[in-house]
Amino acid sequence: MNIVIIPAFFQTKKNPTIGSFFLDQAKALRKSGHQVSILYCDTYSVKCIRDYAAYSEDALSETDGIKIYRKRVFCPLKHGMEGHRTQFTEGIIQLFEQYLSGEKVDILHAHCCVWAGYAAMRLSDRTKIPYFITEHATLFALHKDKIRKGNERYIRQAFERAAKVVCVSRAFAKLIARYRTAGDIEVIGNVVSFGQFQPKQSAPHSGMRFLTICYMNTGDQLRKKGMDILLKAWRDFSRKQDGVKLIVGGGGQVAQKAVEWCKEYGIEESVEFVGALSREQVAAQMQACDAFVLPSRYETFGVVYIEAMACGKPVIAAANGGPDDFVKDFNGILIAPECVVELTEAMQYMAEHRECYEPQRIAEFVKERFSEQAVAAQLSELYMANHNRRNR
Repeated sequence: MNIVIIPAFFQTKKNPTIGSFFLDQAKALRKSGHQVSILYCDTYSVKCIRDYAAYSEDALSETDGIKIYRKRVFCPLKHGMEGHRTQFTEGIIQLFEQYLSGEKVDILHAHCCVWAGYAAMRLSDRTKIPYFITEHATLFALHKDKIRKGNERYIRQAFERAAKVVCVSRAFAKLIARYRTAGDIEVIGNVVSFGQFQPKQSAPHSGMRFLTICYMNTGDQLRKKGMDILLKAWRDFSRKQDGVKLIVGGGGQVAQKAVEWCKEYGIEESVEFVGALSREQVAAQMQACDAFVLPSRYETFGVVYIEAMACGKPVIAAANGGPDDFVKDFNGILIAPECVVELTEAMQYMAEHRECYEPQRIAEFVKERFSEQAVAAQLSELYMANHNRRNR
């Protein structure tokens, strides 16, 4: 089939890891035999006028047989992620008409309703091509009270008219059920590239080495990922353990705040900040650690946990939505959200029982469910079912 993917956000030359799971899924579909292309519209408001002027993304690029078409659009009245609905949509339609109007496209697959799903709906109105929406956005869990009433109807319309809605976890599907009947929502997780993320013997080191990775661009991101909870728990845990180390990966404008917390708690000697990481560097850090920990307040899925598990590492996560589907006793520990005491105890338990976690078993578990082949097969089945319904 010919699949056109429309992501709500996407990687740039400056930040090549943003939306990496969209590209990973596109690659999985391409490897399974589908023709795949990506349409993306970069939107800039007045406060980002310098970035707009310095725009250097390629209008057409190709990676692993996937053509990526993109353009920039200036949105003078853009306010947050909701304010660029019309401009983003017009940009996507223009890209389709410029590059793909002569092709027989079978499915438009949008990632995130705001506003890729809306754009797919409008493009579908013009072309009569059915569209799918895979929803990832924490907007619907953490900021649903901030969605403007005027935008609610567009969101509902896009979900209701989609040929299929997919969510990345069961808990998240329950949230989206206010827009689409829960029984009509499929659950398919994100892809993990086992070419990069796989078990590997790490260099010998003393003590227990924990790893955490998250973006730290805003205070909201720090809070969402639970960095305050993690560092408080690390303060209590590290006082009882000699030679332990916490590696913190991920850059951002507010990373310094996390550094300041470490100084305040007196743990700067046992916490190492390694900054922004490429995908290759993330994999290397995961292969070198003993366990991964990230006590997010909410996750729609949590691809970093799966990547760590693909490397054979046990994980510690909060029971906050996404991780509830795949963190089991044999591959990690689920704690209560925002509970410093439980997180401290979980790290203590893992340090004392790390030999009980079998790397190969952990890796095989996620490979069966989230490998390129597994996810592509699930999506292909949905595409074909939709195709058969339309051609009866």
